[in-house]
Amino acid sequence: MPDLPSRSAFGRFLTLAGMTARIAGGVAGQRILKGRSGIDWQPIGDLLGEVLGNMKGPVLKLGQMSSQWQGILPEPILQALQRLQNQVPALPFDHLQQHLRACYGSNLSDYFRHIDEEPFAAASLAQVHRAITVDGQPVILKVQYPGMAAICKADLQQLRRLLPLARLLKVPSAQLEAVYQELERSITTELDYVLELHHLQRFHQHFADWPNLRMPIPREDLCRPGILVLSEVQGLPMAQVHEASAIVRQRLANTLLSWLTEQAFELKLLHADPHAGNFAYTPEGALVIYDFGCIQPLTMQTLSAYTSTYRALQQGRPEALEQAFQHMGSRQPASAPPWELYRRLITLLQPVLQPDAQWDFATSLLHQEAIALSSQVTSMLSSLQPSPSVLMLNRTLEGHYWNFLRLGVPIPLADRLEQALLAQSA
Repeated sequence: MPDLPSRSAFGRFLTLAGMTARIAGGVAGQRILKGRSGIDWQPIGDLLGEVLGNMKGPVLKLGQMSSQWQGILPEPILQALQRLQNQVPALPFDHLQQHLRACYGSNLSDYFRHIDEEPFAAASLAQVHRAITVDGQPVILKVQYPGMAAICKADLQQLRRLLPLARLLKVPSAQLEAVYQELERSITTELDYVLELHHLQRFHQHFADWPNLRMPIPREDLCRPGILVLSEVQGLPMAQVHEASAIVRQRLANTLLSWLTEQAFELKLLHADPHAGNFAYTPEGALVIYDFGCIQPLTMQTLSAYTSTYRALQQGRPEALEQAFQHMGSRQPASAPPWELYRRLITLLQPVLQPDAQWDFATSLLHQEAIALSSQVTSMLSSLQPSPSVLMLNRTLEGHYWNFLRLGVPIPLADRLEQALLAQSA
């Protein structure tokens, strides 16, 4: 098992720089070898998985997010990053015991009959251990890694050093700073386990009667700063859902779609960490959600902007799409509208956003079309701009696109959105 990850900003910079140099050197070396027909990405994937897994923190979370990009990344790299969803190198239990004793006292047996020293799971900011409480209840302990706040601070410092590079793409300094502040807020929120407990309680209250949804139940009397004690909800990894029957996958897709729209239009809180490691499923087709650390509040203004965007795409109206992007804050003021980009987006999305249409994620190639658009988007950065208020929401939508692609079944996206909009206006 690895030692504690470095908390030093400079130390983490050296680790990332060293990894980057080794990857660049490996690729360059392979390209100059005679007789080689292509790049062997396997050692690069192995290196990425090892370094990011041992570093923990936000850089690992970025790796987990990137693991969604099926069909884009080379397969060995994709597999290495996907392993980071549920096979992160764990810390020895000794590194966590000091924090446990500081929170519960020197005698942990006053609260727990047993704590498994072998971790059940490890993630970017914490790892999970099974335990038995003194009253005999099986639970899991989600324990934040020691020094994680310092690690996140160090990684954010590295990001701030990189921000000036984006000015080469004509992104205004004020927007860069706003994006940074949004990311910093998100990470700080995810470190707050008291807030995560509150969010889990809100979700339980709202979705208590949903038969195909499973969430852990907190033991509030045993939760402590940096420690969540929850019931264990067993499920099969979402990364393996392709092995389930079409009936089960359809049930999961319908539940996921309804859950997302209910969050947005009724609860006004969005679970904003969509990587597959945070989800599981039961053999009967119930959707399991594990982590509630990254929750995004939604305002009526934001919902209105997204609704306007949906309507503009559905109706094929570039002028309305321009107004929606302005409303969303995703356009540079006084710059020329990117009409050609709007027309391309409408061509891609209008057919699947019609009433009674099924978006067939078994055959969806939207991600490949998006790659073709990427150079056009880059050339239009003087017109477009990152919108901090919707940064996390766009990441969430992108992440769930990959989850639906993994499920590989058709969903009535427009019909479900129309139901939610109708209920909201009633």
